[in-house]
Amino acid sequence: MYDKGSPFVRVTRANREKLKELKKNFNVRSYDAVLSFLLKNQGQEYPEASSENIMNNSIPVILTGLPGSGKTTFLRTLIPSLVGPVFVLDVHDEYPSLAKINLGEFFALDFNEEKRKLRLVPSSNVDVSKSEADSIFRHLIMFQKQLSNWVIVVEEGHRFVDSPFLKSLVAEARKHMRKMIVVSHQVERYEGLGMVLKIVLPESYSKIL
Repeated sequence: MYDKGSPFVRVTRANREKLKELKKNFNVRSYDAVLSFLLKNQGQEYPEASSENIMNNSIPVILTGLPGSGKTTFLRTLIPSLVGPVFVLDVHDEYPSLAKINLGEFFALDFNEEKRKLRLVPSSNVDVSKSEADSIFRHLIMFQKQLSNWVIVVEEGHRFVDSPFLKSLVAEARKHMRKMIVVSHQVERYEGLGMVLKIVLPESYSKIL
């Protein structure tokens, strides 16, 4: 038996196997991270995301859900149905159907005239990607009055949660953009800036749990 002061918790072999599978599916490094994700989502009653409740107004959306729950898949299905320009900060290169541009091409965009659905893949180096993202957010803020027809998507929003430029962009998005969507499995720092909608776990994950 373990005493009450022990940092260890008794886990059955069956539950260890479930945690092992979730660790792989969530693409995290430790069992503690798996438990953290599960506990943070326990009891959270955010509305389930749908194409209707995302696009029926201009309120920014924080799209959340456990890693692997289908947030990006949902958006990859939604975006082709949208009329008008779209820009995705495609952190993990997951939107191959969109036209890929670089930073120079992004800064040269005429937001009033552009009609394409675009993506920009930042550096794989986390620190460099944060710097690139900040330059993108600042540029969008400068030209936000030209974004009334645009849908802007920021993947991996938890990576940029400390960016004052992203928070400012989200806070003002309702006034200037057709829609702003921040994808993040951590929402605490974004609450109050927009509407939190959740992607539910696929049935395969439910079976694991």
